[in-house]
Amino acid sequence: MQLSKDLKINLKKLKDLRYGENPHQRSAFYLGDGKPGFEQLWGIELSHNNIGDANQAWKLVLEFTRPTVAIIKHANPSGITSDEDLTRAFNTAFAADPVSAFGGIVALNCEPTLDMIEAMKGKFFELMVAPKFSEPILERLKKRSAKMRVVKADKPAKLLEFTRAFGGYLVQTADEIDESPKTWKVVCGKSPDKKTEADLEFAWKVVKHVKSNAIVLARGENMLGMGTGQPNRVNSTMLALHQAQGRKPEGRNWSVTKDKTAGAVMASDAFFPFPDNVELAAKAGISAIIQPGGSINDEAVIAASKKHGITMVFTGVRHFKH
Repeated sequence: MQLSKDLKINLKKLKDLRYGENPHQRSAFYLGDGKPGFEQLWGIELSHNNIGDANQAWKLVLEFTRPTVAIIKHANPSGITSDEDLTRAFNTAFAADPVSAFGGIVALNCEPTLDMIEAMKGKFFELMVAPKFSEPILERLKKRSAKMRVVKADKPAKLLEFTRAFGGYLVQTADEIDESPKTWKVVCGKSPDKKTEADLEFAWKVVKHVKSNAIVLARGENMLGMGTGQPNRVNSTMLALHQAQGRKPEGRNWSVTKDKTAGAVMASDAFFPFPDNVELAAKAGISAIIQPGGSINDEAVIAASKKHGITMVFTGVRHFKH
């Protein structure tokens, strides 16, 4: 898609919002030529942050064809699981990080079930977003909470993305590209079996929606842990491993064990600049790593993977999300 030499944007205010990211900021939702893309079916008024987070959550779950439940907090997933049993998917996603899940958003790529809604009992969420809600489901949600927002969303159109920068705008196309495991390159280790390939594909889709520097650990098409927003990738790796292992670093003690992560896979949104991330992955028992490749230190990173018997896959595609 080519970007036009001139862009003219005609926006019409749909509604004012209570405030922006913070109470001292004003906010409103504007439309261009299209439709809102969502409809609020229940709950208290949507806020600026609700709409932004719901949009990120919705785009994440749409990456998957299998039934998928994600829990989002501040635009990042605290848990996400693909499973034909939605109740099990919700419980597993919630268990990944129950602390962060508090006050988060529940997103599904399919209609929720009554059993899944019952599993949410006693847990506080700001919003639920899904492609549809049957009348019995909606009525149960209304009885469950008078406040939790219930949002029905449409599949988003491919639109340009705008960011204010200095006195102008940064404009780019969406991070959408046809990707397939068939185009990946196994640069060391044995070729992934079907289960490992499914986990690698799952982790790769999730890491695309985690803010850089992004690391995601997964097993059984379930996110075990993630590291996000760190100025260096090794810190993101540490955070992901400690979250997955349910451990907290004490001072500078960032020790790693294989507890709860043995056999899991690791995804990185951009290349590993140094082998240190691989060394940590090895200590955690990671079986396979997926990353774009393209570092000047690729040979050293691959050598470290070979030394520890870790399969490494290059995708050739980067997914920064700042």
